Amino acid sequence: MENAHRGRPRRSDIDRLALEHALALLEERGYDGLRMKDVAESAGIGLGGLYRRWAGKEELVMAALRADMSQHATRDTGDPLVELTASVERIIAAVPRGLGRLVAACLSQPDSELARVARQAKLTPMADGLATRLENVCGSGPDVRRRAESGLSYLLWKSALDEQPAHTDSLRNEVLAIMGVTV
Repeated sequence: MENAHRGRPRRSDIDRLALEHALALLEERGYDGLRMKDVAESAGIGLGGLYRRWAGKEELVMAALRADMSQHATRDTGDPLVELTASVERIIAAVPRGLGRLVAACLSQPDSELARVARQAKLTPMADGLATRLENVCGSGPDVRRRAESGLSYLLWKSALDEQPAHTDSLRNEVLAIMGVTV
């Protein structure tokens, strides 16, 4: 009996359920209010199953934020400007769905565990993706990373300050202009 497994078969949907519920509870309660037990109960999975996959809250939140990022990957269209524009629009759409709270946590408590996790799992990959797409549009240069970070910073700042949600087209065009791209 080679490779025989004991016990119940592993549920293939546990990862997805845990990550979805972790994100929802993170948005609802914040990082400090998030408990592994609550994620397990909310997702309808055993606490042991959660700990078999993630060592603790930090690891689970990091995985949830990364999984959320992968859902927003830009499709390769063959047109670098279309891909850059689509990336900016996806970030604009993500701000009211919880990204804004993560940014607020990074600004208000920059040394907190949540800020560190958010930078590592969400904000840095966003800036990396924008820099890569901007380089595909404009070519390489020493200021590509700075221009991408400036565009992302403006987008997050503008979204945080405005009481009314920004019109996607105008905000997208402002961000692209800051990055030195004309549409």
